[in-house]
Amino acid sequence: MNVRLLIAYDGTDFRGLAPNPGVRTVVGELERVLEPLLGYAPEIVMSGRTDAGVHATGQVLSFSVAEPTETEAKPLDLERMQKSINAQLGPEIVVKEAALAGDDFSARFSASGRRYHYHILNRSVPDPLLARTAWWVPQPLSLEAMEEAAAHFIGEHDFSSFCRRPKPATKPDGTLSVITMNRRVTGARWSTIAEPDLFRFEIEGTAFCHQMVRSIVGFLAAVGSGKRSSSEISEVLEAKDRQAAEQPAPPHGLVLWKVDYPDGN
Repeated sequence: MNVRLLIAYDGTDFRGLAPNPGVRTVVGELERVLEPLLGYAPEIVMSGRTDAGVHATGQVLSFSVAEPTETEAKPLDLERMQKSINAQLGPEIVVKEAALAGDDFSARFSASGRRYHYHILNRSVPDPLLARTAWWVPQPLSLEAMEEAAAHFIGEHDFSSFCRRPKPATKPDGTLSVITMNRRVTGARWSTIAEPDLFRFEIEGTAFCHQMVRSIVGFLAAVGSGKRSSSEISEVLEAKDRQAAEQPAPPHGLVLWKVDYPDGN
């Protein structure tokens, strides 16, 4: 059987989502509390990795568990598991839902799309209550210019200029795997939330490469400040060069908002 967890977390004090020996990570903490509950450390599959400082409200994880045998027919108590995890790890990490999934379900490979939100506080004075979840930008930004520029990223493009390229993996035959930075963005828009100077960027697509969303936000903020122009975006995409873009926006403004699956959940 597969267990499917929908989790949320404040990534401020974690060195990312994926397990990493010697440092505190979200999945590392989950493995630690799941082991005594299950009797073994599960191999957790992630819908998508998040970097140090990045948050999530809709991260999906999955792992397999043994089905009850005739001699040991006690079923897995998902409600007890959820309550135990939340009692030990909340409020930093919270399991919002826990359910059984099909044998072929994978949090990563079954996903059909992912949505991210990024928040910018655009005012002259910072807000301590938003300091962990929004990028404070004191210079004025044109929301209209950033909205116009965001539309240029919709569609399928080679995002090499906006992604941190991973090291190529070696195949069993000794050759290096081909890495592509082609990704399809299906939506990108800006809006204001709560207050007129708190901006939200929403972007969705089938998949994203490392630092892609933060790099796009960094470029859009440069457009909003007048440093760059939306007319440059096509040229930057065609350059396939990280130096052609801007520095990525800081991680703490980014939230993995939702992961989509063919079943609609």
